[in-house]
Amino acid sequence: MKKVLKVSIVLLMCLSLFFTMGFVKKGELVLTNVETTVIKSEHILRYDFRIKNTGSQRIFGTFDYPGHHSYGLEVTVRPYDKLASLMEIQQNTVFRKMQFRGGSSEGILEPGKEASFHAEFQIKENVDVGKVKSTSLEGVLLIIDGTKVIAEIPLADSLNKK
Repeated sequence: MKKVLKVSIVLLMCLSLFFTMGFVKKGELVLTNVETTVIKSEHILRYDFRIKNTGSQRIFGTFDYPGHHSYGLEVTVRPYDKLASLMEIQQNTVFRKMQFRGGSSEGILEPGKEASFHAEFQIKENVDVGKVKSTSLEGVLLIIDGTKVIAEIPLADSLNKK
C-alpha cells in the first residue's frame, strides 16, 4: 500500500510539473493590438499583431533541430468555423490551418516590451471580402516555438477586455 501511495505521489508531482511547465509563458503574453487588412487583388487576409511580454523573462525561440534555419517564434491563426468557411484551408493535416502566404516576427519578446508580428493567409476565390474582414477576429492567435504552442489567445475576447 505504501509503495502504491509513493508511486501515486510521484506521478501527481510529475503531472503538476508538466502542466506548470507547459503553460508558464501563456499568462505572460498579451495581445495589445491586432489590425486586419484584406488585399483584394491577391485574395489575402493579413494580420498585424502587437504582443507584449508582461513577464520578467525574455521569450524567444528555443526550438533546436538539425537544420540551418531556425525560425524562432511564429504566429498563426486557428480559425473558427465562420472564418474557416471563407479561407483556403490546408489539406493533409490534423490541424485546422488556413493556407499560409507569408509572415514575419521580431523573434524575441523582451520583458515589459511589445513586439510586432504579421501573418498572411489565402482567401477562397469568389468570396465576399467584406465578410472576410468582418469575421477576421473569429479565431485564436497561436504563438509557436518550433512544434510547441506556447500561447493561445482568442482574438476577439482579448481585445474586448481592454
